[in-house]
Amino acid sequence: VTSIDLSLATLTKGFAAIGGGAVFGMFIKETVDAQNELAQLNAALKSTGQAAGYNGRQLVEMAERMAKSTVQSSGDIINAQTRLLSYTGIVGENFPRALQLAIDQSVRLGEEVTQSAETIGKALEYPAEGISALTKQGFRFSDQQKELLKDLAETGRLAEAQAIVMGVMEESYAGAGQAARDTLGGALIGLRESFNDLLG
Repeated sequence: VTSIDLSLATLTKGFAAIGGGAVFGMFIKETVDAQNELAQLNAALKSTGQAAGYNGRQLVEMAERMAKSTVQSSGDIINAQTRLLSYTGIVGENFPRALQLAIDQSVRLGEEVTQSAETIGKALEYPAEGISALTKQGFRFSDQQKELLKDLAETGRLAEAQAIVMGVMEESYAGAGQAARDTLGGALIGLRESFNDLLG
């Protein structure tokens, strides 16, 4: 029996001991939070005309899927999606890639995932200019990459420029979310999610 198994068993007993009122209160709060998160997501979709190429259902499914491989909740990830949607140049396959990068960065730096989404959104909206801020944060771009980014920006090939920027950032952050999920804390979060599913 591992320490994780013992901790999970202890947590399960703790859930069983929680009074009905406390469970109901938690359920109400999470329901209200979820409604607020979805309301903001839908507002962002409406204001941007679904520029990213995803509808509300697809984004919620994306958030739920990503939440299973990190310590961030689906609600937190939906909030990050809402922030990313305001950067209308991040579209198609680059949107979930940017979102995953925001999750990994937030875990590595210990910051809110919405804050990471803001940083990444700014960097990807105008990649040629965004690398200046990223360079100050310690990311290294070769002269060749800088010239290529400038050329891509001038020729309107934004998606290709974004891919280069994300590639550099992924060298530092990729896999951080999954690594956190594979810890004891991540296992406890998984159990909490299962408990919430039972309540739902």
